Amino acid sequence: MQKILKWLRPGLRIKRWIAVILAGILFAFFASWGVLLFVTGTPGFEKVAGAKLVAAAVLGYMLAAFCLITGIYRLIKSMSGLVDRRGGQRGLVDAAYQRAVLSRGPRVVAIGGGTGLSVLLAGLRELSAYTTAIVSMADDGGSSGKLRQELGLQPPGDLRKCLIALADEEPLMAELLDYRFPEGELGGHSFGNLFLTVLARIRGDFGAGVREANRILSVRGQVLPSTLDRIFLVAHHEDGTKTTGQAQIAKSEKRIKKLELKPKPEPAAADIVKAIEEADLVVLGPGSLYTSVLPNLLIEGLPAALARTKAKKVFVVNIMTYEGETRGYHLPDFLAALDRHVSPYRVYDYVLVNQAPIVASGDARGVAAGQDADSFVVDGKVARLVRHDVSGGSASSYQLVAADVVNPAYPIRHDSVKLAQALLQILRAT
Repeated sequence: MQKILKWLRPGLRIKRWIAVILAGILFAFFASWGVLLFVTGTPGFEKVAGAKLVAAAVLGYMLAAFCLITGIYRLIKSMSGLVDRRGGQRGLVDAAYQRAVLSRGPRVVAIGGGTGLSVLLAGLRELSAYTTAIVSMADDGGSSGKLRQELGLQPPGDLRKCLIALADEEPLMAELLDYRFPEGELGGHSFGNLFLTVLARIRGDFGAGVREANRILSVRGQVLPSTLDRIFLVAHHEDGTKTTGQAQIAKSEKRIKKLELKPKPEPAAADIVKAIEEADLVVLGPGSLYTSVLPNLLIEGLPAALARTKAKKVFVVNIMTYEGETRGYHLPDFLAALDRHVSPYRVYDYVLVNQAPIVASGDARGVAAGQDADSFVVDGKVARLVRHDVSGGSASSYQLVAADVVNPAYPIRHDSVKLAQALLQILRAT
């Protein structure tokens, strides 16, 4: 009852239109009552007064229609202004329709980290309200690395990107969370990373802080850290050497034989396992194989949950690779590395690759000097196309799906909408 009475508070501009609607109902009632008295021949309403009674009834119905139409229309407008937090950019009808569409969307689990995962989530955001992002917690570079070292918290950077991608908030919020301080003691830190850090301090727990961020930003689904333990990546190379730390591994050009987490984290949380088991679709990648995708799969219980789920499982292969951890990798190399780290479990049924031609324009300004035709210069670094010729290995254990998923403006990355639509087609295919 108290919740109902709150709608009658001053300033909401709702009470007046409720009163108008009630007036319309009263006009309709009295008009109908008069007609009933006239038809039944009730004493005092003889046929001689019929013309006046009919006229009064018609007038009553007209007033009732005016009050009801005006009241309902203005009430909807008032409530639309309250519900629409985007300042009128989206009407109540559009919001209701969108909510209905999203509520019928599939249950999707996306596993990865970095920019690749956030690109995927931006597309899934428009298809479903039930997306769960499982985000790698191995980042130790940039702002995340500083906060991790100075405050002893888990790295917030990849979580911030994913929260923004799934948030049902105005564009200014994304700009605010992505804002990076250029100077002073806060130089290099993004506001979003500090925001998550403060929430973790207020709630006394990093996981609770992330859950609070999901609520504040009205995330369509949920964003979950893959582990709440402080972990570091250790790469064992084919030459017998080791590289420690996500940032250093990303720069290394040595072939990686084995990746591990130090110290060994606790098994996958119950909410992560539950999301995977109840999913309709599970997506691995896109993103850096060794520093974004695999760190999640090294957590005990997660590969087993992927093997058990009845969901369709798709591994999204990168379009290009930078010089570094996957230098010279093509499709067989990606799959071999993935299989080697999750054995004996099978964690994918489909492999999605790009089939659209790459046009060197914009940030990719052409073929790098002295390089082969599959090489491009992107952000001043050499990037190479990932070829998906499976002649070097057996494709019997998975289905290869080729689609146009490239972002023409930035060809090293996937296009959010194209990628989401391609995944939806895989889900719908029998």
